[in-house]
Amino acid sequence: MEEFRNIVGEFFPIEQVWYDGGRPAFAVRTGPDSKERFLRLRERLEPMDYLPLLRGRDDRTVIALIPRPPRGAWRWQVNAALFIATVITTFLAGYYNAQGLVESHLMSSAIGGGLAFSIPLMLILLTHEMGHKVVSIVRGIDASLPYFIPMIPPIGTMGAVIVTRTPAPNRDALLDLGASGPIAGFVVAVVVVIIGLMNSFVISASAVQGQVLVNYPDPLLIRWMTGLLRHPPDGALILMHPVLFAGWIGLLVTSLNLLPAGMLDGGHAVRALFGARFHRVASWLAVAVAVALRYWLMAVLIGVLLVTARGYHPGPLDDVSPPSWSRIAIGAILLVIFILSVVPIEITLLRF
Repeated sequence: MEEFRNIVGEFFPIEQVWYDGGRPAFAVRTGPDSKERFLRLRERLEPMDYLPLLRGRDDRTVIALIPRPPRGAWRWQVNAALFIATVITTFLAGYYNAQGLVESHLMSSAIGGGLAFSIPLMLILLTHEMGHKVVSIVRGIDASLPYFIPMIPPIGTMGAVIVTRTPAPNRDALLDLGASGPIAGFVVAVVVVIIGLMNSFVISASAVQGQVLVNYPDPLLIRWMTGLLRHPPDGALILMHPVLFAGWIGLLVTSLNLLPAGMLDGGHAVRALFGARFHRVASWLAVAVAVALRYWLMAVLIGVLLVTARGYHPGPLDDVSPPSWSRIAIGAILLVIFILSVVPIEITLLRF
């Protein structure tokens, strides 16, 4: 205790010392530079395998010291196997979806369609997850490599996840962790959508007489870009090129991750900006939003996790220092990305 007291005292004036559930705890005084001082304290304790928690309790500010969780013994072979499996399932999804274009003589090969779907979609997902991974390294957060989730056609994947074993240092870092993936993936998705739109097929309804086409609703971004880049005439149809469908799925995955629930990217952002109480309420609202958008599986998964974990989010180590204005601006950017990407699942069949 004396050693810990001396270390904490290097960075914060101590008012009281006690054991909190067996953990050393210190009531301290904070100031305008508390965020930076806390980061230095975290670095000072790291060689001792301890982490500091900065929390507000009643009318006091408390630092509690907890043992650092054992570093993750991540098995890259599992990540590689899931990545390869997802490449295969997304290729099969693209192959399956391209068959109608081949039969209509708009594409020459379903194999080419499979590659044109799988490669850009995996690039969006990989960029998204590596955005998280890079921030975790910069911020000193122990995080795994991405675990890709394969799925049967017509989509081929349910995205990917990264597992973290240590909390973010502060609210800024938690916002960075949650925002880095959606922003990075969205940038790539925009490029993919542009390429896909420029290669999609504008046809008249008479060209598909006697056929049944699958109609997907478009997110706002694709609707805007369609009018900007293609200027389709009235009554014309646009058949998605596999690259455009990859961009469509990429935007869908981005919007799913930005739901403000639990440990999703949107949940991290809400927890960082508004705190624990608002996060719990927003998580249940996210279930309602998922139901309204017909994301049935997502609504069930979020609901189960909220019930089993009681809406718990560990929060950052420093949960007292407020987020900086730049992070509030990033939160606004995430809201814009969600609005541009979100799309209800209303797949219909069009008969001509």
